Order: sequence, then structure tokens, then C-alpha cells
Amino acid sequence: MAGAFENFELTYKDRSHPHGLSNDAQAVAILDRARALVGTGYPGVAITYSANEGQTIALEKAYAAGKYEAGISGANQAQVMHAMESHLGADYTDLQMKAQIAPITTIPFAGTDPVTIVTQDIARIGKQLEAGWVILGWQNQKTVGNPGHPYAIGGGVAGHLPPAVDAVIQNGLIGFAKKYPAPS
Repeated sequence: MAGAFENFELTYKDRSHPHGLSNDAQAVAILDRARALVGTGYPGVAITYSANEGQTIALEKAYAAGKYEAGISGANQAQVMHAMESHLGADYTDLQMKAQIAPITTIPFAGTDPVTIVTQDIARIGKQLEAGWVILGWQNQKTVGNPGHPYAIGGGVAGHLPPAVDAVIQNGLIGFAKKYPAPS
């Protein structure tokens, strides 16, 4: 089965969207979609995530060691990822190692070239797609419908990304959406 890239909108709760989803409800929406997709035969599902470099390293190490969680903490998207990891240890144990986080490093360590690291992140996501996984491209009310920046990567804690970094991320994900059509 070929991999697939699915645009995945999560409207978060804020003043202008009072009926948006809480962090926990966003995590459940991700896991419910992952469960449905794995149930159709996909080997796994990963959600894109705007990570700091420490989180990217922790996630890569955890998954390489067969662990479903890396102990993600922080604000905004990190709160959703923390809730997702918590649910994987409780009511979604059937998805351990099948529902993962696909980090894109928007906050690199000092001395790390930001274009190089996001290029590596996009390549890693490409390998997941080649292995038959579904990648959920995280969108929110600020990005959905924006052809130049459709994915919720950068902004928030990461702040405004340098244009070259943003281009690698957005163009990479847009390219995956074209090359790996969403499941029907």
C-alpha cells in the first residue's frame, strides 16, 4: 500500500474560535483518525509537529528504541502532543508505535543550520511516506486555505520563521500532498 498525505485541520480554541478544540480534543481527533487509517491497512500514521531540536532528537531516539513516547512538553502544539502521548499510554494502546509525531525542527540549537535541519526533517517524513505511512499535515484556522503557508509549522512558540526555512517546510509538505494523494 502506498503512503498518503492528508491535510488535517484542527481548529484550536481561542477568542475568535470559542468552539474550537481543546488540546486534549485535538489529540483525540488525531488518534481517532490514526485508528481509522490503520484499520484500513496503513502501517502507521504520523502528524506533523513544529518541534524544537531537543524534541526532534528525543522523538527519533524513542521511536528507534521502540518506545511510543518521548515526553513532549511545552506550549501550543506541544500541549497537544503531550496529550497524544498520554492517550497512547491509556485508551489508545493499540496505536503505540503506529501513531507517531513527525517533528519538523523550527527551533534549532545554536550552531545548527536551520535550512539543513528542516531539509533532513522533510526527508525523514518522505521515508515514512515511502514506507506506506499516512502523514497528517497539521492545519489550523490560521493556515487552512492559505496556498503559500497551508501547514501549521512555525509561528506560535517558534515565532516567524526565516523565509528560506519556511519555504523548505511548506514546499516540502505541499509536494508530499501532490505526490501522495490523501486516502479516500
